Amino acid sequence: MVDVEMLKLRSLMLQVVRQFFLGRGFIEVETPVMVPYENPDDNVENVRVVFGDFRGNRYRFFLHTSPEFFMKRLLWHGCDRMFQICKVFRDGETGDFHNVEFTMVEWYRSGGSYQDGMEEVKSLVNEVFEAGKNLGLRLHFSAEFERLTVEEAFREFAGVNVFDEDEVIKEAKADNYEDAFFYLLVERVEKAFSRMMCPVFLYDYPEKFSAMAKVTDGKAERFELYIGGIEVANGYSELTEYDAYLKKFLKKGNDAVDRGFLRLLKEKPLPCSEGVALGFDRLLMSVVGKRNIREVIPFTTGELVREVSVGKID
Repeated sequence: MVDVEMLKLRSLMLQVVRQFFLGRGFIEVETPVMVPYENPDDNVENVRVVFGDFRGNRYRFFLHTSPEFFMKRLLWHGCDRMFQICKVFRDGETGDFHNVEFTMVEWYRSGGSYQDGMEEVKSLVNEVFEAGKNLGLRLHFSAEFERLTVEEAFREFAGVNVFDEDEVIKEAKADNYEDAFFYLLVERVEKAFSRMMCPVFLYDYPEKFSAMAKVTDGKAERFELYIGGIEVANGYSELTEYDAYLKKFLKKGNDAVDRGFLRLLKEKPLPCSEGVALGFDRLLMSVVGKRNIREVIPFTTGELVREVSVGKID
């Protein structure tokens, strides 16, 4: 059963988000949803699509997991303040907090850093919370924000020095540092965040988990925002140089090598900038106090899979 009141709330909150950026001099952009390159992150898998042209040629592309790299092309071309609200797709991501297709808010700003990104996320979330309060909704979280470095959070909630790989592996009883890090993050840190009645910024990640963020003194200029123990936003001080991106792309393989983006970076680097991706559905969940993403999305992937699994229509 479709919740019409939730549809109305989604519409209102999307307007709040859009006006937040327009009021700060950002322009709204659109980039391709079907892209020729897969996401270079080993932990993110694209949905594959095949299409053809009038000549009968067939092409294998991917549905984007984020508009990141095409927005960075726009950043390179001089679009210095931009945002996008779009559907993105991630293969295999189903569950209480995941849907294969979900709504992302992503933005970039030249001259900014991840510290600026945290301030923007805080202001945006507060405006969304305020809009909810004005509708008479009872918020389940305070508007105060906590900030913890990854080092502080792992020491407090997991009892380890996150930069000591052997210590982390031993505590998690894992085979390698990456598995150990994510085990302790999910089982200790995120569970502790779920008991906190305020949003939490987790920032300054170990270099191994830098993604596309700049690294300074062994720490990635990267943050994530958690509300109720659920990751809602992820932001960086962005990498700018050709060699750094090429290395990241090659780690995943040839399908992840964004040739068009790299050709631009060969001419000149990106400007120093910040970039943030925010999961709109999860933010809406926090406003209305829901713990399952299907309560805020009409027609989830799981529902559609079940629909085609019931057999033929009589």
